Amino acid sequence: MNWRRILVAAFALLAVAGVVGAVVVHRMTTGKLDHGAVFTADSGELAVKPGELFSVEVSAHRVTGQVWSVGEPVPDPTAVKTVGDEYVKNFGLKDLVGATGSAGSGGRYYFVFRAGPNPGRATITLRNPNHTGGAGGSDQGERHYTVEVR
Repeated sequence: MNWRRILVAAFALLAVAGVVGAVVVHRMTTGKLDHGAVFTADSGELAVKPGELFSVEVSAHRVTGQVWSVGEPVPDPTAVKTVGDEYVKNFGLKDLVGATGSAGSGGRYYFVFRAGPNPGRATITLRNPNHTGGAGGSDQGERHYTVEVR
């Protein structure tokens, strides 16, 4: 009877460790830039207020060549001004116990903008020149956002 309890307890611990070990935490608060309102859609329309700070978030894994940047044409600076961009790594369970890096967990790019002082529209294009395609075509190498300042 005792061996059965020990085996059940060991199995339960292994199952919990497997689930916890697979968890990757999104480290949004450790970036150096203020991201403002964060938009996570793959493309589409974004509505912001005049003067509002906002960012577009793109999941990426730089080790595999997913390197995103603002593409041409650049947004109309009277409607939207580029503030900056940064890559923020995800961190996994290994980071919590003092290990450096998080191989395999990727991260997110944040492209930060400030809406102009007056109503208007602008288009933001993000590009990944190393795009090789994704399963089902869900991960395109170019993303388009129409920003409406209202």
